[in-house]
Amino acid sequence: MRYRDKSGSAFFSELRHEVDRYFAVTANGNRFATPGLWCKAALLGMVVAGSYAALIAGPADIFAAMFFYTVFAIGCLLLTLNLAHDAAHDALTRHRRLNRAIHYAVFSTLGVDARLWQMRHVHSHHLYPNINGCDADIDHNPLIRLSPNHPWKRMFRFQHFYAPLVYLSVAFHSILIQDMVYIFKRRLANLTDIRHGAGDYAMFALTKLAFFFAVIALPIALAPLPWWQMLLAYLVSSMAMSILFVFALIGTHFSDSSIFPTVASDGTIAGSFVDNTFATSLDWNPTSPWAIHLIGGLNAHIAHHLYPRVSHMHYRAISQIVLRLTQKHGIAYHRTNLRGMIATHFRLLHKLGQDPEATRSGEFQLPAKPKSDTAIAL
Repeated sequence: MRYRDKSGSAFFSELRHEVDRYFAVTANGNRFATPGLWCKAALLGMVVAGSYAALIAGPADIFAAMFFYTVFAIGCLLLTLNLAHDAAHDALTRHRRLNRAIHYAVFSTLGVDARLWQMRHVHSHHLYPNINGCDADIDHNPLIRLSPNHPWKRMFRFQHFYAPLVYLSVAFHSILIQDMVYIFKRRLANLTDIRHGAGDYAMFALTKLAFFFAVIALPIALAPLPWWQMLLAYLVSSMAMSILFVFALIGTHFSDSSIFPTVASDGTIAGSFVDNTFATSLDWNPTSPWAIHLIGGLNAHIAHHLYPRVSHMHYRAISQIVLRLTQKHGIAYHRTNLRGMIATHFRLLHKLGQDPEATRSGEFQLPAKPKSDTAIAL
């Protein structure tokens, strides 16, 4: 698969110039983590370690167990979004081995295989976001229709009502089902002839066993509470982490302003990579330092897709440049706030569920000017 337009637009040429100047003048040429990121990672690490120590020490009752498990789970998620995600893109530090070590270590706290996730995220989703048959993140889902290019079922008419219940199981599904399916796949979206070495299978098994022992079995064995209360506390924390993850990110690609392109018979995709990035992505509060720090810059999704090998600590500055230049060049830049991002996702679910023919797929061109209903002022 390839994009038809490979020539650089005037907008992107100016964007690269402005971003290069930012790194040269403001960031001292450093595209990697800033001291602030390492401080944030240390703070999150202390939260994770402290809450886990409280679980091992033995919570006094089921409500304390739920609290400490939830703090631990959300702390691990935030540490993954802020530290491991940058490391997966080699954007955390210039040392690739250190990036890999941090990426694997932090992902293991979630019970998710780091290598499989990186394979899908970096080598599939980032190359072809929202493109049918090319982006592993929009594989056909039997419970929820997330793309107009997926088949329609009568049950999808109610998906905007039952979707939150499905989203509660995202963490559980990732650990026990998704990884188990992907480790045996030989083809996934644009990825073909997938092969894993003996060491990869060993790391996969070790990650799962270590997670279940350290996060579930050991706290249950040491706790003064009945085993079922501790297990219930873990399940509550898993659901809390799942809903936080989904509601912070789901609308960044699955929104009613997003395009879902298809590949032509000759293997080409309309427009350019930059065109597709703007047409398939939605930012929420992309220049907010609080939002950037909370979820590792993934609210600034345009900046992340255009500059994935840059630490998220620079995304606020890049998003400010993007905002200014899109206004100058008349490029549609879809952005909103957190509430608006969640709302636009559920509007998409409703649209795709009610109308089997509802589609924004196929050929596309960016609008000449931003639409007022999708380019919401911050």
